[in-house]
Amino acid sequence: MTKPVRQRNPAQTSATLLAAAIREFAQYGYDGARVERIVEDAGCNMRMLYHYYQNKENLYIKALEAVYREIREKESGLDLAAMAPDEALLRLVRFTLDHFSENRTFIDMTRNENLVGGRFIRASKEIARMSSPLILMIADTIKRGIKAGLFHHAADPLQLYVSIVALSSHHLSNVHTLSAVFQTDLADPKWLRQRRRHVEAMVFRLLGYDGPLAAKLAKS
Repeated sequence: MTKPVRQRNPAQTSATLLAAAIREFAQYGYDGARVERIVEDAGCNMRMLYHYYQNKENLYIKALEAVYREIREKESGLDLAAMAPDEALLRLVRFTLDHFSENRTFIDMTRNENLVGGRFIRASKEIARMSSPLILMIADTIKRGIKAGLFHHAADPLQLYVSIVALSSHHLSNVHTLSAVFQTDLADPKWLRQRRRHVEAMVFRLLGYDGPLAAKLAKS
């Protein structure tokens, strides 16, 4: 009997390698990652890795771009411009909290990249390009909120986003040390629900929010 010919699927092979690389780099960082483990995890061979990604450094940059592309595409999909500014801001805050909580890979990848001084992310023009629309989107939300009389304090959109990221991720990145120091389980679902309400309230208070969601946020 003639053995069936295995059809090559370049897109699938490339995507499988990239997914395996993201897992490896998230766990071990650039220096600790091994291309041998990546190809084994992907179920292919070294020749394929170098065919699609040339070298370890390029593969790492592509992995960084992939995790940033995922969050930026989801942020864009929130369609904040079509919502009332207070609802738009609340949606962005909740999305950021949920994304970091449910996608620890992003936190791990960015933590590891910071350990090497961000030298690889600077080599990617794509990451900076895809991030610019987000800041413009936040700036528009703030502007609309002030015009509507909902926000009474202006805020730099980049500063605001960095604050949202910090409030949404610091407790996750430092869960073990903070839990030990304060003798409180920061991974406990009840504590995380309290954290969520606290973050929402802090962001809105920063902007001097006065609108229909105020009573709900005041309970935080």
